Amino acid sequence: MELVEFSLERIQSLFENTVDHNLSDSGVHPYTMRELLTPEQIEQVLDVELGYGWTNGEPALRRSVANLYRDRSADEVIITNGSAEANIIMVMSMLEAGDELIVVVPNYLQIWGFAKALGIVVREVPLREDTGWQPDMDELARAVTPQTKMITICHPNNPTGSILSPEGMDALVAFARKHDLWLHADEVYKGSELDGVESSSFVDLYEKCIITSGLSKAIALPGLRIGWLVGPKDEIYKAWQSKDYTSITASAVSEFIADIVVQPTKRAEILVRSRRILNENVALLSGWLDNNANLFSCILPKAGGMAFVRYNMDINSTDLVHRLREHRSIMLLPGDVYGMDHFIRLGVGAPKSHIEQGLKHLSDYARSEF
Repeated sequence: MELVEFSLERIQSLFENTVDHNLSDSGVHPYTMRELLTPEQIEQVLDVELGYGWTNGEPALRRSVANLYRDRSADEVIITNGSAEANIIMVMSMLEAGDELIVVVPNYLQIWGFAKALGIVVREVPLREDTGWQPDMDELARAVTPQTKMITICHPNNPTGSILSPEGMDALVAFARKHDLWLHADEVYKGSELDGVESSSFVDLYEKCIITSGLSKAIALPGLRIGWLVGPKDEIYKAWQSKDYTSITASAVSEFIADIVVQPTKRAEILVRSRRILNENVALLSGWLDNNANLFSCILPKAGGMAFVRYNMDINSTDLVHRLREHRSIMLLPGDVYGMDHFIRLGVGAPKSHIEQGLKHLSDYARSEF
């Protein structure tokens, strides 16, 4: 098996901790344990036994996650080490070499790369800036063949922050049902919608859907490394068999904390914080774009922790990112990692002062050099 280099993760791993202004993150600024938990809960954590847990996830946590969706049981949930593991075991258990997978791009390209390494044929269908980063059903239809087994979409989208309307979600479900396709949705940004209206889950809309989610992005707890898959019982059981070959179990401490976090009141409290941070920073970005309209433009995100910004400069996006890092100690992600040059991904989930400083350095450099 030969894996294509995961460029997005590699460039962040190499450089995000070497700069003064990291604007490459895609989530909301994380909590500390002291901010997240009450003193009583922290004491309870100290009593958690550090043994092996349930390989498919602690039962109480699986029940709590199931309650986030409509009419789901614990047997329709598997807990994973982050949503990244959820993506991998979904591909391992549901697709085989020779199957065709439609990937709606741009997207977090983990599934794209891992599926290719397993001999799965990947067909890309693009979201386009001139349609507000919305899928084109005619293009989807042209991508379907008798070998197509699944469509995968990131919703809300990474990196554009776009969301589908309820009618758009229904249209995608109708399309998948018409062609008898599995629909996979990465919903790790669900709940971060800036207007406070949380999108439905695709798993509540379609019988042949399996979703990936977790605590890393909208919930601002990536360090817990807790994710999950939700879907039909038989498919979740197959994923459990795959998980026996990956990480076996998640952390007992993380599962204990996760069960606190996904309770309705606590989850709502966390999402209020996330949306407050994102709304403040998107407003900041909007004003900055107005002041630098000759150099940068963007369809502002409607959800998620990032904006996909087009720049009007004659330079490759990877070259631009490296020059900014070297000359101004700013870290961004180049559009190249999504196969889309002349864009940069700019995080909007960090503390406001951090983003203010980073944006000033970005515009000062662009004006001085271009």
